[in-house]
Amino acid sequence: MAQVSIVDYGIGNTGSIRNMLGRLRVESELVSEAHGIAAARRLILPGIGAFDACMSALRRTHLDAPVLEFARTGRPLLGICVGMQMLTLDSEEGSLPGLGLIAAHTRRFPDVEGLRIPHMGWNRIVWRDVNHPLACGLTDEPRFYFVHSYRVLCDTPQSMLACCSYGGDFAAAVIHENIAGVQFHPEKSHRFGLRLLGNFAGS
Repeated sequence: MAQVSIVDYGIGNTGSIRNMLGRLRVESELVSEAHGIAAARRLILPGIGAFDACMSALRRTHLDAPVLEFARTGRPLLGICVGMQMLTLDSEEGSLPGLGLIAAHTRRFPDVEGLRIPHMGWNRIVWRDVNHPLACGLTDEPRFYFVHSYRVLCDTPQSMLACCSYGGDFAAAVIHENIAGVQFHPEKSHRFGLRLLGNFAGS
């Protein structure tokens, strides 16, 4: 059985994520049916592009309910980029509800003079809980690659695992029990992303 399963609903950098896991010698697989998600040990929900497009694709492939059921099992679930935003309650980018697994909302960056949108490139994050398994080995000036026009604002401080500053602070990583999400792209973040994916895989 693969160490990490990746939800394949037609959207997301699944190939790049698998390549990074391969560099770690972590066995991975794409899962596109309910039984594959149910059998997963650890699950990644990727996402790129627009929030509603991702949520619509997840529903169209009938994988939204299996992802929610997986989350209830207590096994590790990681959302990446729009995949993290999909874990929240809703998004200003669209009208569809999110999966509601994190008490947070996805909102557009403010229109501030001199603030370029999207937020694109490398940026430093600050862990709110340096003892969390995802932060292992990443507490010394960790930098990750971001590409996004919408950011996640948490309802409670407990939901924010790491923050980043761009036109104000926003959640770079979120957490609730076994569910986590990262706004950045670990598959594009070189050694930092490699370490984070290794931490998630338990390798």
